[in-house]
Amino acid sequence: MPFTSPAIYFRTITTTSVITADPSNLPAAQILQFDSDNNIVELVDNTYQNNVSIDPATNPDGSKKTFLQDNGRLEDIVIVSGKILNTDSAFIIKLKSFSRKLQIEATFHKFGVFGLAYPVTDSFSLDPTDEVGYFIDKLQLTTAGQKKNFVSFILTLKTGGILF
Repeated sequence: MPFTSPAIYFRTITTTSVITADPSNLPAAQILQFDSDNNIVELVDNTYQNNVSIDPATNPDGSKKTFLQDNGRLEDIVIVSGKILNTDSAFIIKLKSFSRKLQIEATFHKFGVFGLAYPVTDSFSLDPTDEVGYFIDKLQLTTAGQKKNFVSFILTLKTGGILF
């Protein structure tokens, strides 16, 4: 992805990866780029958890055995956190609007409309397709302390669809 700084973006049925291959060419209203000292991504954390059930049983002879069943993925979460200059209200409003928009489409982006560009390491980047995507599960905005120059944010993205 040609993004040079972290970005969160969403796709629509008219801007699928088939139509607009490069997500940095999406309309400005669909991209939130963290590209200045006023809005900074400080942490990207990916947590994956398997859904393995553990069922212990006692055999008639008194021995114990544990049965395992792999039920696939329990969750795949990406947490993006950082800070936004308190006076950058347009950026904060745009981030809020992203979290409140429809997170999936019935026709193409069935698993999430959001993508993440993280040029520091592509392993966190994901461009939504008809098989996989991110959706915003939670947005947390916080300001604290005497000097409230920055608003801290924690954005929780969950993965839907087929993982590769």
